[in-house]
Amino acid sequence: MYLFLHCTKIWKMEIIKKIWTCIMSLLLVAPSSVAQVQIAVVSDVHVMDPSLLREDGKAFSDYISQDRKMLRESTSLLSAFTDSILNSSVKYLLIPGDLTKDGELVSHRYLIDNCLSRLRNAGITVLVVPGNHDVNNPHAVAYDGDHTTRVATVSRSEFAQMYKDYGYGNAIARDTASLSYVYQLTPTLRVLALDATESDQNDFNKDICVTPGRLRPATLLFIKEQLANAKKQGVAVIGMMHHGLLQHWEYQNKMIPGYVIENSQPIASMMYKAGLRVMLTGHSHAQDITQYKGVYDVETGSLVSYPSPYRLITLQGDKMKITTHHINTIKGYSGNISFKDYSKSYETRGFNTFLQKVIPMQMPDSVRTKAIDFLSGMMIKNYAGDEKITDAEEAQRIQIANMIRKSYSFKWSIIFRRVSKAIGNDTAPADNDFSIDIK
Repeated sequence: MYLFLHCTKIWKMEIIKKIWTCIMSLLLVAPSSVAQVQIAVVSDVHVMDPSLLREDGKAFSDYISQDRKMLRESTSLLSAFTDSILNSSVKYLLIPGDLTKDGELVSHRYLIDNCLSRLRNAGITVLVVPGNHDVNNPHAVAYDGDHTTRVATVSRSEFAQMYKDYGYGNAIARDTASLSYVYQLTPTLRVLALDATESDQNDFNKDICVTPGRLRPATLLFIKEQLANAKKQGVAVIGMMHHGLLQHWEYQNKMIPGYVIENSQPIASMMYKAGLRVMLTGHSHAQDITQYKGVYDVETGSLVSYPSPYRLITLQGDKMKITTHHINTIKGYSGNISFKDYSKSYETRGFNTFLQKVIPMQMPDSVRTKAIDFLSGMMIKNYAGDEKITDAEEAQRIQIANMIRKSYSFKWSIIFRRVSKAIGNDTAPADNDFSIDIK
């Protein structure tokens, strides 16, 4: 009897010990097992396959002079970004459009072969959506000295097939009216990947590539259904779309239309009511976060535009922590200044060229030059994010506005005042580092 009681006591102690060990192991594991999800976001990669520059000459120089993208450096920037992600703890990469310079088949293949497949082979899930440059693009050309030659682009169905390993092939739902889909990223998180492009409206005969974006009625129904399904199942959703869901600075829609989807605010309200809190976007090449009635538009700047940013997102529970990183060096660059300074000066020249077309020629040259230089500086600040006009810049801004009023036009003085303030002064929330509750 004594032996039986003794054995029973030992057995009970062993059971208690095992239970205690189990509890302790759970306690120790708990913080890390509230699954921390690491997501990278890069946008507007605009990679240009080197074979497209058959002979450097006037044709490509003319194109570059009217453009602000570092296309010659696009492959090196892509390589540097790919290496940085491979050397990180990122498990997911989201790319909200403009994957290529102008939708060239060879550029799509270059992106897949030299970036996406490398990441996929390393166990990183990559999701893409098209931007306005990527599909059915009549501007897909090769450069032959003084002239260009059209090259193969991709259709909508070809795009989905090419990127079957990067969202489309394993989507849990596909929209029949667009290249939109839903992807189950983790057991508790889905990505609503939206196509707001109008590539079916591009015209090869007239050499027109349609820039503005809109969500078709059928796609809006798809969005409502998918968000409702996710809510029923208790699954969180983040969105991804090329075009802006919201206006990122006052007068943006008036000054540079086409960067925000049609009917943006009503659609944003619908998404909020349906349970969406965050939309990851690109297109404008600026680093900015804005919000409207509880919906956040997290816009990521372009890899081929100053300051070559990308975002890292940490999701833990319902909390989304966003941090910004930059590609500051690339292989093969041998300039006399840092690559960061080079990209800034490159962008500044591009803005100056753009503004030359916007600011009236009738304005006195000295005043016009000051206005262009000031606005260019504000745009550079806007691209970097968290922009703020200094006291010295504010005094300069007012001075230039007064000069425009006295020497040219009261109307243009008002335009300059309003636009320069809107571009140069960021409104809350912060653009580069920020936290959001996704539920």
